[in-house]
Amino acid sequence: MSINTTTRTGDDNATVDDSCVDSMYQRLCQIEVERVKILNDVHNSSASHDLDKLHTAVRRLAALERYSQRAHSRLKKQIL
Repeated sequence: MSINTTTRTGDDNATVDDSCVDSMYQRLCQIEVERVKILNDVHNSSASHDLDKLHTAVRRLAALERYSQRAHSRLKKQIL
């Protein structure tokens, strides 16, 4: 997949490095896969009433969310 994006500042035309955008997009996809795994862990831990595992899974989910937001912001900066 290739994203061909152009940004303009004044009279200058700058083409965004497609490989950089592609790698960030792929990373966001990997984050989504990991999010599903962690949500499954949260569900399984809550069903088993193992509070230590549940706490760990929720902390991992929160950390992943913060990481995802930073990655998404970097991608937006590259595109815009």
